[in-house]
Amino acid sequence: MLSVVIPVYNTEKYLRRSLEALVNQTLPKHEMEIIAINDGSTDGSLQILEEYKERYPDLIRIYSKENGGQATARNLGIKKATGEFIGFADSDDYVDRTMFDKMFTLAKMEDADLVECHYHSMLETDKKDKNGNPIYKEISTRGKITSHKDIKELFLDPQVSPWNKLYKREVLVNGKVLFPEGMIYEDTAFYIKSLPFIKKHAYLDEKLVYYSVRQNSTMTSNTNSKVGDIFKVFDDILSFYKKNRFFDKYKDELEYFCVKIAFCSNLSRIGRVKNLYMRQELYDRTFQFVKRTFPEYRDNKYFAGKIGLYIKSVNRIDCDLYAKVLSRVMIG
Repeated sequence: MLSVVIPVYNTEKYLRRSLEALVNQTLPKHEMEIIAINDGSTDGSLQILEEYKERYPDLIRIYSKENGGQATARNLGIKKATGEFIGFADSDDYVDRTMFDKMFTLAKMEDADLVECHYHSMLETDKKDKNGNPIYKEISTRGKITSHKDIKELFLDPQVSPWNKLYKREVLVNGKVLFPEGMIYEDTAFYIKSLPFIKKHAYLDEKLVYYSVRQNSTMTSNTNSKVGDIFKVFDDILSFYKKNRFFDKYKDELEYFCVKIAFCSNLSRIGRVKNLYMRQELYDRTFQFVKRTFPEYRDNKYFAGKIGLYIKSVNRIDCDLYAKVLSRVMIG
């Protein structure tokens, strides 16, 4: 059995497209359950879910809760899942109809704890088709998604989002791996906390997810104080590793992972913050975090090539220039 968790919050514009792809998977319906978590939607999303539940009563389960954010919805979905493997879908994205059949088959064949596939990154433009639906432009994907034999390689330049992955349920449950609640960037913490429990990774070299990048979404605009949530996420990750006594084993990999985020995607998001005082405060917190936590990061063996040159050269004095450039080239 495979469980697919889909958190839903006010996505009626995209939800039917997402559900149509899920209910029409080539994986036999008796081998799959769709766990839809209505996270306090105030639009017509719940009605759409109930419509599909009526059409597919043995396939879809709906749980409604007060709005608490995507992390709370996914955590509830993990708790309610009964499948041997758990996958995730976002209600404003959609997947290839063969995706879960192929990934579930590979997971069982390889006895894998984690399975990944590749994806399409689709930027929503301002243009509409004749039916009024958004027209998308495919853009570059994020992360090096490929096959890995050494689990430590999974720390290096990953795509952390859960929607292109299958996790063995016992890995998440036994490891007590959950999404940190009440903050953005929760995908980052969830992904990295799962890795010490992964014994076997498998990769399906096909683009089976259509990930929607919306220009006005929280993760692409980031013009408010939530950008600072990344420091809570770093604390969540590091405390998890230290509590479970994984820190020393993965120190180099964690250092690379955290410092690269701090000086790349984090700076790009800070560069979009319009409030000058807030932007300067976030820069200060970034460099303070790196100096306090990983003071010798320049000696890390993984910082090589162009990324190594950049990481070793970026500094507090001229980081605003770097951030402005990164904010324009790093979308999503």
